[in-house]
Amino acid sequence: EFQKDDWSTIASNVKTGNTDKYKVGDTKEVDLGSFGTHIVRIANKSECTTETSETACGFVVEFTDIITEQQFNSGNTNVGGWKNSELRTYINNTIYNSLPSDLQSVITTSKVISSHGKSDSANFETQDKLYLLSSEEIYEDFASTTNAKYDTALGTSKQLDYYKSQGITTTSYAGAIKQYNGSNHVWWLRSAHSDFADEFVYIHYYGYWSSRAYHLNGISPAFRLQGSGPVSFSEDSWQ
Repeated sequence: EFQKDDWSTIASNVKTGNTDKYKVGDTKEVDLGSFGTHIVRIANKSECTTETSETACGFVVEFTDIITEQQFNSGNTNVGGWKNSELRTYINNTIYNSLPSDLQSVITTSKVISSHGKSDSANFETQDKLYLLSSEEIYEDFASTTNAKYDTALGTSKQLDYYKSQGITTTSYAGAIKQYNGSNHVWWLRSAHSDFADEFVYIHYYGYWSSRAYHLNGISPAFRLQGSGPVSFSEDSWQ
């Protein structure tokens, strides 16, 4: 049903809570014009409880593959985090504007909490149409790993239903692999590395957690559709 229904129908069903026919993992093609045709999947349906970032709350859709490659920043820095990055601007302008208008019209603005690097002292809060995932939204056991101390936003979100259903952990991560033009490729998360002033976190070719800032890594964002429950932000602007 998710594959066949148009976006306005899907959004209407999400808004009324009529989503039983849509299953986590269901996929759909999206034409991004000059970026080509890509696949999205339902990544989450469960609501949040104590999470302060809305990025894993309700009906979340993510790209299953990589749209294109981009640096996080042209300079080798994570100062300003996801909030002030060139990549955030690129994703919420160039990538967002490439989406079909019927999809753009049903994407809700999400409150996004992201971690900070060594040169900043507080997590960042943004309102985004499109956003990158975080470490704990992918790996079930991330909070108990040695790398957890490098993600200052830990505890603000939860593992997405899709990655939970795939049993994705920091030792069983093949289901976190994404491809670019048919080959396994690294893809960005929104998390800055708190022990460095020049590193953001990404998912490696083989699905495990790694970090660098200036690399040309893959873009595979997520977005949310407005549900029947309370949503903190509903502005049209991603800023």
